Amino acid sequence: MKQLLTPKQVARAIGVSESSLKRWCDQGRIPTTRTAGGHRRLPISGVLQFLRASDYRLVEPEVLGLPSATGQGRRVLQRAVDGLTDALQAGNEPLCRQIALDLYLAEHRMSSICDQVIGPAFHRLGEIWDCGQLEIYCERRSCEICERLIYELRSAIQPPEETAPLALGATPAGDPYRLPTMLVELVLLENGWKAMSLGTGLPFATLRAAVIENQPRLFWLSATTIGDPARFLAEYRQFYDEFGDQMAIVVGGQAITAELRRQMQYAAYCDTMQHLESFVSSLDTSGR
Repeated sequence: MKQLLTPKQVARAIGVSESSLKRWCDQGRIPTTRTAGGHRRLPISGVLQFLRASDYRLVEPEVLGLPSATGQGRRVLQRAVDGLTDALQAGNEPLCRQIALDLYLAEHRMSSICDQVIGPAFHRLGEIWDCGQLEIYCERRSCEICERLIYELRSAIQPPEETAPLALGATPAGDPYRLPTMLVELVLLENGWKAMSLGTGLPFATLRAAVIENQPRLFWLSATTIGDPARFLAEYRQFYDEFGDQMAIVVGGQAITAELRRQMQYAAYCDTMQHLESFVSSLDTSGR
């Protein structure tokens, strides 16, 4: 997906005249930057936001670097699960991109796309793998495709304001699963946060250093697997005792069981991205 576009490219992609497109830019309907020579350039995120809010559709999406059938119809979340599952299993990355971008253009929130399409698709792939009907390489390939898909969806989101609150997050030591923390980052970005996943498998000592250095307003911890629950609890408690009154600490993931939660303090436990979105919408971010 191209990041900066000319008015001519965008006009061709949505089937309007270049003069109309430039007029919309001048009216502020599509965000516009200028080159050193004074030529208009349109961020892809602004173009996609315009399409979501208008009745216009893509007629030549490939001009924008998108799959050729993107935006040709309105996808329904439930039906998209089948399509994405099949496309991931087949390694059909262009179709995966098209499905996700169609959902976004149909004005579905990132949280809904995560909870109702991406998550269920990977759950189905897991069931297929459990039955011995999916090779390990296919599952790994699906993860690689999804990571690239998340990066593309990120570029569709308007950049956060300079004054936006900062959120950091990671998975704890021994947890190599990247997709959950990347999806949290995606949802927070759409909700106006400067969100950054620090990565996977990080010990609490380095998470502590990250918090001290960057002073985030929110910190998320995604745990899909925990090797030593007793050690995790001890180190998490130290982390919370030091920072729990300075920032909102949000936890989630299948390894954060009900038994563990009874022994933990946190600002929120979120078992879906929509829960996370609801929680952050309740926070007062008017401070630092």
